[in-house]
Amino acid sequence: MRQRVLLAGIALFFGVLFVAEQHARAQDGPFPVELRVGEPFEACTSGQIVCPARAPICDDPKVAIPADMDGALGFRGIGPGSTLCSAASAVGPRRVFRITVR
Repeated sequence: MRQRVLLAGIALFFGVLFVAEQHARAQDGPFPVELRVGEPFEACTSGQIVCPARAPICDDPKVAIPADMDGALGFRGIGPGSTLCSAASAVGPRRVFRITVR
């Protein structure tokens, strides 16, 4: 009986940690990225997303597009403006980037 209580306490502890981490990430908002036309942003090496990342999307492909950066995920500035891009992380929710191209 005592072992069950201990295991339940450990499970509750890790559950609370997971929820708190998810809540903190949700309040972060989009990570700001500034690029020039043609310049790449390496999302995987930025430390903002756990890779391998997948399913990248951008709201406005006239501003930025997903790009392969030597086998890792990235985004490339296409034209002036601002757009939101995101990718699914290997763990946790999608990470959103606010990409501004000058």
